[in-house]
Amino acid sequence: MPLLWVLGLAAFSGALAIRASDPVVPLIARDFSVSLTAAALISSAYSLPYALGQPILGPIGDAVGKTTVMRACVAVAAAAMGAAALAPSYETLFAARMVAGVAGGGVIPVALAIIGDRFQMEDRQVALARVLFAAVTGQLVGSVGSGLIGERFGWRGSFLVAFAISVVAAVTAFVALRPRPDAVRQRATVAGAMAGYRQVFANPLAAVCYSTVFVEGVIIYGVFPHLAGIFEGRGVGGVREAGFTVGAFGFGGILMTMAVRMMLRHLGMFPMMRLGGLICGAAFSVAALVPAWQATTAAFVALGFGFYMIHNSLQTLATELAPTARGSAVSLHAFFFFVGIALGPPVIGLGLHTLGDVATILLEAAGAAALGVVATFFLTARGAARR
Repeated sequence: MPLLWVLGLAAFSGALAIRASDPVVPLIARDFSVSLTAAALISSAYSLPYALGQPILGPIGDAVGKTTVMRACVAVAAAAMGAAALAPSYETLFAARMVAGVAGGGVIPVALAIIGDRFQMEDRQVALARVLFAAVTGQLVGSVGSGLIGERFGWRGSFLVAFAISVVAAVTAFVALRPRPDAVRQRATVAGAMAGYRQVFANPLAAVCYSTVFVEGVIIYGVFPHLAGIFEGRGVGGVREAGFTVGAFGFGGILMTMAVRMMLRHLGMFPMMRLGGLICGAAFSVAALVPAWQATTAAFVALGFGFYMIHNSLQTLATELAPTARGSAVSLHAFFFFVGIALGPPVIGLGLHTLGDVATILLEAAGAAALGVVATFFLTARGAARR
């Protein structure tokens, strides 16, 4: 099986697992008699361990082999997803999602590092976009499917489907994913890991890349677990509509991956990032000012398109920050991104509680619109070649 197909299936299952909980937050809250805010933390229970595991998984991948790490993590993630589906209590569900998050951190980030190892820079962004296509398709299927399945069979039904797909990805990885025969292995040590991180941060672009993906995580993803509650508060929908809306974000990402080669040819990387931020700002403005869920869903197609214009470019830059410590560089990229995703729901939840949904989402619009412009300014100022 071609490498990109194997990596794509793993990325599909990993992204599906990440988003599976977002549309069914109210169902989890009602099932375990907890608040919507507490139920929304199930997303953070996945995202924060995902992030915190990155500084460990990246150097291990550089030392013992990225394919070895990836195969083990896909298997553990599948087992944890099954445990989450059968969780008898909120606390057990929370713990299972934490384990799944740690293991999930060794799937998509490691897949990106593998691409960095096996594709030259001129072909890399398109190859990354192919795996990104699989990942955002997983988001789309996970979000829409979770909402639809959850409405009919409950949140456990949604999680069981995600578990089954994870098992298929794990078996495929074990059978078809092979390490590079010419790869040089070394013993994993703390000193070696620290040396790799010093090499990454010696590149002045690292701070810009990592701070930008952190802000992306907070601004873009922070509202996702709250969408069902926002729609219920507006009296326009609930779980199903939230699933469609999060799925629309993934559909926008799919459209971007189809257009990325053309945009790189006609715009270049940095103009693409600036335009992506402006598109995100406009999309959030529509979601804030037009109450109908259909308008928010349509806006989230544009939000997904604009977000991935920025994010795919940052992924490509991350793979070249430290070529001899690529696993560490890409893992740090994922670390900062998922710390942002983990902090996003409580931050946005605080805004919703104190300011209301319109003001909070308009603040997200302003931040998103500025993101691409600010990022490319500092990348250029720190020596990045204009792209």
